[in-house]
Amino acid sequence: MQIAQINAFIAVAELESFSLAADKLHITQPAVSKRIRQLEIQLKADLFDRIGKRSMLTPNGQAFKPHAERILQELKTFRSGLSHQLGAPSGTLTLATSHHIGLHRLPQILRDFKIRFPAVDLDLHFMDSEDACVAIANNELELAVVTLPELADEKLHCEPVWIDQLVAVLAVDHSLSESSGIEPELLLEHAAILPSKGTFTRKIIDKLFADKLEHLKIILETNYLETIKVMVSANLGWSILPLSMVDANLIHRQLKGFDVHRRLGIVTHKDRTLSASSSAMIELLRENR
Repeated sequence: MQIAQINAFIAVAELESFSLAADKLHITQPAVSKRIRQLEIQLKADLFDRIGKRSMLTPNGQAFKPHAERILQELKTFRSGLSHQLGAPSGTLTLATSHHIGLHRLPQILRDFKIRFPAVDLDLHFMDSEDACVAIANNELELAVVTLPELADEKLHCEPVWIDQLVAVLAVDHSLSESSGIEPELLLEHAAILPSKGTFTRKIIDKLFADKLEHLKIILETNYLETIKVMVSANLGWSILPLSMVDANLIHRQLKGFDVHRRLGIVTHKDRTLSASSSAMIELLRENR
């Protein structure tokens, strides 16, 4: 079984066409057909049904596809390891991050990275922290800088870089704005605007209110902290946000008796060898703790 045969198989499986696969691989259609036929002979199984102009995976082909993808991924990981050992960072660095971190923590770091490593092209993916962690665990992404889970998947390596202090935030004309500190129970009497259920930040907030969750008067839930900030500043409700987001349009208050915070940092797969570019980014992040 040869890598060229597996590449041909994956290309045809994705495009459902021998001719399109040939274009993608920059070879002739007969060459693609030959590679697929050799693979079918070696596996002693038909991998595709030719139905009209489409080439569809047979049940045997569907069963083989995840194995083929795993082989190619392992080869990619091996090549990344060689790149890490043999040369300076280059190529493309795919980095997943949340909108909040992308706006408030990364701009200067990304600028410094481009100055230090001009041969690296940055490919940023903005996504929820929870989705980024799943993508890392599934080996779909190599590096994420996100809000860290309190209990991480066993496949993940999580390294804190920053601690985000969380505070109650209110509009300057909110009825609680004169309080020097706020009991969490007092907030239950007022409308709340909170991060969406299931997010790491919302889990921290739910833990704060423990057995009083049913008393929360939630009028809006969203994954975007910037949206929450705008809604709170319009005096539509209170929220709990990072202290770093507080500006002249908001006031913040500590929650009496509680130290509420979240960890922001680096997420990688425990078993994946990092590319030189990812390793360089991680070192730069550590410098900016």
